[in-house]
Amino acid sequence: MRILFVNPSLRPGAPHRYIPVGLGYVVTAVRDGGFKFDLLDVDIARYDDAYVEKYMQTHHYDVVCIGSIVTHYKWVKWFINLTKSYQPECKVIVGNSVGGSISEVIFAHTKADIIIKGEADVTIVELLEHLRDGKSIGEMVEPPTPVPHTNGDLPPTFKSTGVEGIMFRGPNGRLLNNGPRKAVKDINTLAFPDWDLFDVQKYIDASHYLARHTTRFPKEKAVVFPVNTARGCVFKCTFCHYVFWNDPYRHRSAQSVIGEIRRNQQKYGANYIEFWDELSFHKIGPTEKFLDEVIAADLNIHFNCAVRSDLLGRDDLPLEDRVRVANKFKEAGAIALGFSLESGDDEILEAMNKRVKSSFFNEQVRILRQVGLVADTSLVIGYPQETPETIKKTMDMCEQNRIYPSVGFLLPLPATGMWTHALENGFITDIDRYLVEMTERQDLVLNMTSMKDDELLGLVKNSLSHLNSKFGNLLKEEELIKTGGYAKHNEHLDKEMLVMRNRLSNESLNMAVVTGAV
Repeated sequence: MRILFVNPSLRPGAPHRYIPVGLGYVVTAVRDGGFKFDLLDVDIARYDDAYVEKYMQTHHYDVVCIGSIVTHYKWVKWFINLTKSYQPECKVIVGNSVGGSISEVIFAHTKADIIIKGEADVTIVELLEHLRDGKSIGEMVEPPTPVPHTNGDLPPTFKSTGVEGIMFRGPNGRLLNNGPRKAVKDINTLAFPDWDLFDVQKYIDASHYLARHTTRFPKEKAVVFPVNTARGCVFKCTFCHYVFWNDPYRHRSAQSVIGEIRRNQQKYGANYIEFWDELSFHKIGPTEKFLDEVIAADLNIHFNCAVRSDLLGRDDLPLEDRVRVANKFKEAGAIALGFSLESGDDEILEAMNKRVKSSFFNEQVRILRQVGLVADTSLVIGYPQETPETIKKTMDMCEQNRIYPSVGFLLPLPATGMWTHALENGFITDIDRYLVEMTERQDLVLNMTSMKDDELLGLVKNSLSHLNSKFGNLLKEEELIKTGGYAKHNEHLDKEMLVMRNRLSNESLNMAVVTGAV
């Protein structure tokens, strides 16, 4: 059985490339399951659509597997139908959120055969075994029972039994749904992604761009690798969706994470780790224990991670505990902690179901600055409650905290609260068209505020222009929203924190001189 996995390119024009963590886990599981396969890595090879079409025309497979986040629906739709036009007998399997969150859309507008919903590590291996051996992958339950969904009036799937975690086209065109598979309870049991299955050197060569200013080695010596510490998130914000949406939040042990980092150090020379999670650290107690083990391991790395503003920003936790943990982040090698402000307005935060107060943000930034760590943040502009006053409140908080934010406009994603709001209030009337025209969060794709598009865009751009002027005019006008990454738009903070870190730790200022910070 000939199998192909495809890694699409989300941002073909970007200078950097992220080695795909989710796909890394999946293809490692498939390899360990005894299957051989080809990998068409469109992203790292920078293949254009003409190349991809020629490849699918001349290379024939029994099974083609593709996944992506839902914002890449347009390309995935094109690829599926292209593949089936040249290879009508092959089975096309779709995963990640472009499959799981819009299954009914995929079935209605593409010729995909099977969709994997949720975690794919176990499901894909069992599915391939059934396809290889000619076994049935599922049978409909009688009487026919439709499965409710949130994708408008598209035809539903029907309850069936078989390989758990999949939906598929059954006999007579009936769409069948075998129901969810229980998530892997202990994710420490999953094999580390085998990056030798990819053109890993090309990813390493493209990784330097992702690093921040460093103290333990020159930035140009950074070898950046992603490591997954957790799956899912504790919260369900109304604008957010991720592939583990219906699964519990699960953490790997510190020893498992450290083991993977050491493997990446020894095999690939990794020295800068991106903890690649929806949420890396949630509670201060487990966070401190994790950091203690990283410090004891003496890895000599730098890392970035994703947290929430209530990790160190909650004022009901003793200040000395929060400062102590912040110092341990720095000692363990952290350069920057990313946590979202989203909005400076508490009413909007409540509508987002963030379950934090805007004051937490100010406090956490203050503590991180105190110990010499960079705070990165993002905003979601454009909730229905948004006004010029709430935008000003949000941007004022960024200015007061000397942070240039990553700005995105509200982009209703399938299976979220705002998706339901957009459908019920007539903002989205044609789901396929909306998804095809969807680009990314930096573009104003859908405006659900009471403001006109020009007014909303003008307020945001004027506010960002003001922040840019306050922080050294590091960005051109066309980069105010599409900045090109945290490393560029918060360079003023990187340099300030680099000096502060060295002074606080009595280290040499040589690196600060090299980077032009002093």
